[in-house]
Amino acid sequence: MRPLEEPRVSQAEESRARPVEESRVRQVEEPHVRRRVAELVSRSTDGELEVEEIMAADCSLTALGVGSLAFLRLIDALEEEYGVQIDLAAPPGALDSLDEIVAHLGATR
Repeated sequence: MRPLEEPRVSQAEESRARPVEESRVRQVEEPHVRRRVAELVSRSTDGELEVEEIMAADCSLTALGVGSLAFLRLIDALEEEYGVQIDLAAPPGALDSLDEIVAHLGATR
């Protein structure tokens, strides 16, 4: 018996398939990243804010009570965890919500 051969895929077909596959990975990853960032926010506030509270909030981290020291801790944790550089000279409030941080991390990957 001959072993089954894998079907050959043209290079054009392969390049068309790749974006769909990558978008699926992002869709799967984003909820995980969102939860992980919420965990880092909670840790940066020494547990004053619960992960579920952070994830459910529809306001800025500042409005939740994340102070400047906790925010600096969060920036350090994000840079270490995700290997990104976060510019502290960004416009004020540019990364002041959970969703904004997750979007920023997605854009830097």
